[in-house]
Amino acid sequence: MEVKEGTVIMRRIYTALVPVLLVLTAGCNAYRLDPPAGFAEVDKGSYGAHMKANDNVGLRVNVFDNVAGGTLTFWSRDMVEKLGRRGYTLTSQSAAKSANGVAGTRFDFDYTPVGEDQSPRFYTAVLFVSDEYMVVLQVAGGKEHRARYTAEIDAVVGELKVRGCKVITKACKGPQPEQLATVAPAPAPSAEADAPPAAAATEAAGTTPTDSPSKTESTKPAAGEG
Repeated sequence: MEVKEGTVIMRRIYTALVPVLLVLTAGCNAYRLDPPAGFAEVDKGSYGAHMKANDNVGLRVNVFDNVAGGTLTFWSRDMVEKLGRRGYTLTSQSAAKSANGVAGTRFDFDYTPVGEDQSPRFYTAVLFVSDEYMVVLQVAGGKEHRARYTAEIDAVVGELKVRGCKVITKACKGPQPEQLATVAPAPAPSAEADAPPAAAATEAAGTTPTDSPSKTESTKPAAGEG
């Protein structure tokens, strides 16, 4: 009798734990997105994936750990500012929402590689911020393919699930950023006489304390990377 009662108790405990375990397992992944039609997944890891279409248009998902104070507005401003410095021109901005209701913002850019024998490109980044993660979905390629692929991005976003929201969330339902704009990068100085040699070397290494690369600055455009 005691053995039977013990078995019944264990079954009840297991039944109660199964939903909790499923929730915890689902939360281990910062996002979920199957390759959209026309794309093949060529690389995937804990912090993102790389997918590619036949016409050298790339799709990337990059994941970063969020920090205290990291909101959709904060990281949107940071990303647009950093991309503007790198020569990207913001052409449009709109609200987005993941398949599971996490607030995001879509940014469409034009970009012409400098010093390279390449044609102009389009680049779209859709930024989502949860309490635990920043998830950036990127689509990029030759500008001649822009109309086709940018028309499909909203559908792709509608399939993306973003994890990391707390029960009482401070980020997942956050407000949209104000309308942002890129500023053309300042021309490079003709000489380094205005800066001390040590400071110039530090800046070239990308470690200037007042202008350290942000998480979103390390995000690469998705196209043409094989």
